[in-house]
Amino acid sequence: MSSTIWKRSCALSMVIILALSVFSCTGDPEQDLPESVRELENVTIHEYGSEPSYSLSLNRLLTITDSEEVLFGRIGIIEVDEADRIYIREGARENLGIYVFDSEGTYLTKIGRSGDGPGEFRSIMDLKIHDNQLFAVDGSLFRLQIFELDTFSLVREIPIDPTQLDQPDNEGFWIPTKVHVLNDDTLLMTFMNLTSGMITKSYYKLNLDGDVMSDRIMSIDHINQLSDPVSGSVIFDPFSGIGRSGISADNKFYTTFSDEMLFRVYDTNGNYLRAFYHPFNHSSLSRNEALNFHDSESFRRALQHNGIPDKWRAFENMVLDDENRIWVSTITDDKDTYEWWVMESDGTLLAKKELPRSVFIQTIIRNHVYTVKLDDDTSQWQVGKYEIELR
Repeated sequence: MSSTIWKRSCALSMVIILALSVFSCTGDPEQDLPESVRELENVTIHEYGSEPSYSLSLNRLLTITDSEEVLFGRIGIIEVDEADRIYIREGARENLGIYVFDSEGTYLTKIGRSGDGPGEFRSIMDLKIHDNQLFAVDGSLFRLQIFELDTFSLVREIPIDPTQLDQPDNEGFWIPTKVHVLNDDTLLMTFMNLTSGMITKSYYKLNLDGDVMSDRIMSIDHINQLSDPVSGSVIFDPFSGIGRSGISADNKFYTTFSDEMLFRVYDTNGNYLRAFYHPFNHSSLSRNEALNFHDSESFRRALQHNGIPDKWRAFENMVLDDENRIWVSTITDDKDTYEWWVMESDGTLLAKKELPRSVFIQTIIRNHVYTVKLDDDTSQWQVGKYEIELR
């Protein structure tokens, strides 16, 4: 067939017939579609082993690390404003705050510190920039703080009250973790819900007073928990899928569970729009590798009690850039690297790029990739800025 992508949109009663048609046209009759794909409408199925259209180069422009003014302890979240100033979340408990650097990596200031007062933090779960303002989620103090970026000063504090949510009685504690600014009046807030068997993420719309404006828009599984039959302790499952989600520049909501390369797309009201799927050859996982993943007897008991998988999940992380592309770090047999896939919004494969597993892509904006890495030799955190080149 000249096309490597087949699309189908049909009533559920016709799904199996169309799935069989896909089998015969992909050129890989041994590739089976999971039930999660077969039950979907309007899903694009990409050919197994499809090749990317471009090669990807990342050209390093600068590195930010410790200095006389800055001591990184546990960094992660990165945001970039319209002036290309870089905002880096410092998460070490004794040094909480947000470091600010100019576009050349020169240190400018630090926003906030550890504490309970205005402009202070107990935890910084997320950062977002909108309309020359920085939104910072404090999951411990259940509040959102907004800083004006001309002066880096606090302009507003928004309380977040999970008791407003439509919580079933059998669901556990709810923590605000992520925010997306839909417009000047509306926020899309993510809440992490802790239960005994699965951690889930749920999404609600809030106004700028912190009032909940919607029922639960949707919930997705985030990470499975394994129980140790002896101690009763709960352990995060490192091998099955992890729930990933993000909102694109055109306000489309992407969700996925990383056990397979299936991506669902919704509008920000939770209405399903479409999906795309890549058949994927999962990396094998030996019994010995699985049992020794953590040096913990409790972990080994929990894993043996719940069953030892023989395959890794398909990928580790997903990042959406400001051009509505999807970047995912696929897991291969090379234990030192991830193979990053760059895809169009419909899943068309643009490029692949191997990067060390120690390099975490945090933000992709205006043709630049911002990464975080803990250097093995110096034990120092490094933030890298790279220019994207597709050719």
